[in-house]
Amino acid sequence: MKRGCLIGLAIFCLSFFIAMPEAGAQKVAKIGGIFTTSGPAAALGKASLNGALLAAEDVNAKGGITVAGEKYKVEIINYDDKCVAKDAVSATERLIRQDKVPVIFGAICSHSTLAAMEITEKEKIPIVTAISASIKVTAMGYKYIFRTGATAAHQIETVSRFAAQDLKKKTMVFIGRNDAWCRSAADEWKLRFEKRNGKVLLTEFYELGTTDFYPQLTKAKNADADLIYFCALAEDGGLLFKQARELGIKAQLTSAPPDEQSIKLSAGASDGAYCYYDAGPTKPQGMDYDQRYKKKYGVDSMFTDKVCYDTLMIIADAMERAGTITDSQKIRDALAKTDFEGIRQRYAFAENGQAKMDMWIVVVEKGKITFIKAIPVYDNPAAPM
Repeated sequence: MKRGCLIGLAIFCLSFFIAMPEAGAQKVAKIGGIFTTSGPAAALGKASLNGALLAAEDVNAKGGITVAGEKYKVEIINYDDKCVAKDAVSATERLIRQDKVPVIFGAICSHSTLAAMEITEKEKIPIVTAISASIKVTAMGYKYIFRTGATAAHQIETVSRFAAQDLKKKTMVFIGRNDAWCRSAADEWKLRFEKRNGKVLLTEFYELGTTDFYPQLTKAKNADADLIYFCALAEDGGLLFKQARELGIKAQLTSAPPDEQSIKLSAGASDGAYCYYDAGPTKPQGMDYDQRYKKKYGVDSMFTDKVCYDTLMIIADAMERAGTITDSQKIRDALAKTDFEGIRQRYAFAENGQAKMDMWIVVVEKGKITFIKAIPVYDNPAAPM
């Protein structure tokens, strides 16, 4: 009997110590993530996640965030949505129901963010996207959505104005992904280019995952436009440039911002392309970041990882100002009052949750991006943002 009691006591003590948190272990502030790490937007998603992870690393290196006098380590719980709306829905449900996150960072693809928003709005969970550019994201009157990156309107106002005013182009062809982002972009080209007396001769969409663009490019070549715009990411953008030049297309090529992967895939064909860029040259506060990013990930930093770095910092700042790591409503209200100086730019949100943007034109020269000029997109009475 005595031996049995001693064994029982030993088991109780062992289970007690296993259940106890490690002495001095830091408490955790959870942030949900929906970053695409596979599929047709993997390159963009991975770069974006890298920026967010580096921000979390920097926050934690300083002891974490301070809430109600206690320090909390920031942890990103990420699920890959593969740039598929139904997977974004599953990820959102899992983050809310299983992981109990008070705020979500994502998604990458616009259709994924639009799908996730339906859940977060109903559940009153704030969601912050840095990359999704569809106009609809901040045009539906939802109260729990915030966007730190550019909309398709910002992007196309930048490149279409430059095409019409600086390059003096009169006709164009649009080729893009068949998704929410590129459909918004196509609408914006028609609106903004035609306001400047340009004409859209042809609009062509292709399915995500396409690698043979000769059918769309052949139609573009036959249209004989002054300019062709590619609404594409790394996986398809580089191939579009390469195949366009293989077909002997002489028109001025423009596109969404290329990264190292798309420039490499283009095999030199992207040289001379003008692109919008969601930020200007690296600011002094971003130079150290650029060096650390290159050292950690082996590639140059772009605006995509920078805006995600800043966005994670904005979410962490909102948690501190809200004084909570669990109350989603207070975190949402703190986000709405954001005034944050990031490594990329200063951020504040309009009532619809959209941040103001600094937009630039860049050109690809010998495989590198060169900044050309800033485009004041808000000085635009003909087609306001």
